[in-house]
Amino acid sequence: MNIKTPLVRYEKNPIITPETMPFRCYTVMNAGATLFEDEVLLILRVETCARETEFYVAKSKDGVNFTVSSEPIRYPLSEPEKRYGKAHRFDMRITKLEGTYYVCHASWLGKFGCCIGMATTKDFVDFEPLPYLSEPSNRNAVLFPEKINGLYARLDRPQNFNGTGETWISYSPDLTFWGMSMPLNVPYTPWNTRKNGAGTIPIKTEKGWLEIYHATSNTCSTENYYLGVMLLDLEDPSKIIAAPREFILAAEKDYECYGQTPNVVFTSGAVEMPDGTLNIYYGAADTRMCLARSTVNELVEYCLQHRL
Repeated sequence: MNIKTPLVRYEKNPIITPETMPFRCYTVMNAGATLFEDEVLLILRVETCARETEFYVAKSKDGVNFTVSSEPIRYPLSEPEKRYGKAHRFDMRITKLEGTYYVCHASWLGKFGCCIGMATTKDFVDFEPLPYLSEPSNRNAVLFPEKINGLYARLDRPQNFNGTGETWISYSPDLTFWGMSMPLNVPYTPWNTRKNGAGTIPIKTEKGWLEIYHATSNTCSTENYYLGVMLLDLEDPSKIIAAPREFILAAEKDYECYGQTPNVVFTSGAVEMPDGTLNIYYGAADTRMCLARSTVNELVEYCLQHRL
């Protein structure tokens, strides 16, 4: 299938698989991404063959060939996790803000369901969790890389009782208390009929905040995942400036269609390389890590040229 979009898959995908990991595991997927000490750094979601999830750091000079740590990151429990037991954590996002790296992730807290967890780090070795999680059910949190009108801002995806959900924005004076929540009201398309949620950290441009997001719709056999792109207003990111009707990536390749969860492309991070290439890292079929490329300018122009 030849769908013209500004996004091009890396020709040697996948870039990280369970078979290439330095230890035995079941899956590796949905990595947060950032630049750290002149390298691309990923925090990988790794499932063991006991179906337990850990986070592992991977580093690369070229953004393609990664060296994966042999040990998971050390990550203390938050206050709710101390009280009710270690949560199942997954799908990390990484934001550099005011000289500190903030990580956001989903935390499945037993009978209470899915919440948003957040922590800080300076070196990706030691992490300090913020004391409290969000209320359930919520996931797919991404923190903006700067304050907006004096407040921290995040996108997330509250979950409805039937498993659907849409992207919301919330604000905080201190990264603990969140409010002023507002849905983004992503325009309806046949490929986002079930849910949509933030993917990459929003990228600030002159035209608006560039956000690459995921969305799903049901087919007769599976819930298929897609990637879309939109521009949000710089001063009020609850306002969508442009959201093209067409997706920019769908599960089409064997490595995206076959695995633990069929027909999934899911991004948790992107990194702009020194040459201007935007590396978009995505999990494929909840099993392996892949790479697609574009540029910030191409994606911005695509949004503006194909706005609804």
